[in-house]
Amino acid sequence: MSLEQLRGHFYWLTSLVLRTDLQPSEARIELSSESAGATLRLVGIVHAKACLADPDGGFVAEVVVRKLPQYGPWPAEARHLLHHHSNRSVLQWLTITGPSEEVEILAEEFSDE
Repeated sequence: MSLEQLRGHFYWLTSLVLRTDLQPSEARIELSSESAGATLRLVGIVHAKACLADPDGGFVAEVVVRKLPQYGPWPAEARHLLHHHSNRSVLQWLTITGPSEEVEILAEEFSDE
């Protein structure tokens, strides 16, 4: 199931795996609801930050993926990431927020399954 199909449902962050031993690096995030699930995959990790209160997964309030342009201005809310940018490619900025969860990943590619 894709991320779009989870819209309007309550869901949980059930798994976050960051593989820096792969070339290029990769992150896999699993989200689940009572009736469905989605796997998010980011490749070519440039930056990753995760603050997870519950190691067994937590409630997710919002998942947002934004494209940050290769050239031109970035949105003001992404300015703290500018030092990670090399003008090599468009970057994908994933943010996941919840009452006690916060994930931020900046990568070269994004897909949802």
